[in-house]
Amino acid sequence: MPKKERTFVAKLAHEARKTHKEECPVCGKDRVAVVIYAAVYNDEGTWRPQRRRMKLCDCNRKEVYG
Repeated sequence: MPKKERTFVAKLAHEARKTHKEECPVCGKDRVAVVIYAAVYNDEGTWRPQRRRMKLCDCNRKEVYG
Protein backbone atom coordinates (compact mmCIF):
# COMPACT_ATOMS: atom_id res chain seq x y z
CA MET A 1 0.00 0.00 0.00
CA PRO A 2 1.45 3.44 -0.88
CA LYS A 3 2.42 5.87 1.83
CA LYS A 4 -0.26 8.44 2.55
CA GLU A 5 0.67 12.01 1.61
CA ARG A 6 0.41 14.66 4.29
CA THR A 7 -2.08 17.43 3.65
CA PHE A 8 -1.00 21.03 3.50
CA VAL A 9 -2.67 21.77 6.84
CA ALA A 10 -0.75 18.90 8.41
CA LYS A 11 2.52 20.29 7.05
CA LEU A 12 1.79 23.72 8.55
CA ALA A 13 0.80 22.15 11.88
CA HIS A 14 4.02 20.15 11.91
CA GLU A 15 6.04 23.29 11.23
CA ALA A 16 4.24 25.15 14.03
CA ARG A 17 4.97 22.31 16.50
CA LYS A 18 8.72 22.52 16.03
CA THR A 19 10.49 23.20 19.28
CA HIS A 20 13.07 25.38 17.56
CA LYS A 21 11.61 28.85 17.16
CA GLU A 22 13.28 31.02 14.57
CA GLU A 23 13.89 34.61 15.63
CA CYS A 24 14.23 37.49 13.24
CA PRO A 25 17.76 38.94 13.39
CA VAL A 26 16.43 42.49 12.86
CA CYS A 27 13.43 42.84 15.19
CA GLY A 28 14.08 39.87 17.51
CA LYS A 29 10.51 38.52 17.36
CA ASP A 30 9.50 34.97 16.40
CA ARG A 31 8.82 34.31 12.74
CA VAL A 32 5.44 32.75 11.88
CA ALA A 33 4.90 30.43 8.90
CA VAL A 34 2.21 31.79 6.56
CA VAL A 35 0.91 30.95 3.10
CA ILE A 36 0.79 33.65 0.43
CA TYR A 37 -1.35 33.23 -2.71
CA ALA A 38 -0.41 35.28 -5.77
CA ALA A 39 -1.65 35.39 -9.37
CA VAL A 40 0.99 34.35 -11.91
CA TYR A 41 0.36 35.43 -15.51
CA ASN A 42 1.83 33.71 -18.55
CA ASP A 43 2.44 35.02 -22.10
CA GLU A 44 -1.11 34.30 -23.30
CA GLY A 45 -2.58 36.42 -20.51
CA THR A 46 -4.07 33.57 -18.50
CA TRP A 47 -3.25 33.25 -14.85
CA ARG A 48 -2.90 30.55 -12.24
CA PRO A 49 -2.63 30.79 -8.47
CA GLN A 50 0.80 30.39 -6.93
CA ARG A 51 1.11 29.28 -3.32
CA ARG A 52 4.24 30.31 -1.42
CA ARG A 53 5.14 29.48 2.15
CA MET A 54 7.23 32.04 3.95
CA LYS A 55 8.23 33.14 7.43
CA LEU A 56 6.59 36.37 8.53
CA CYS A 57 7.67 38.79 11.26
CA ASP A 58 7.17 42.49 11.95
CA CYS A 59 10.05 43.44 9.63
CA ASN A 60 8.65 41.95 6.42
CA ARG A 61 4.91 42.16 7.18
CA LYS A 62 4.51 45.40 5.20
CA GLU A 63 6.39 43.97 2.19
CA VAL A 64 4.18 40.88 2.10
CA TYR A 65 0.75 42.36 2.85
CA GLY A 66 1.33 45.79 1.32
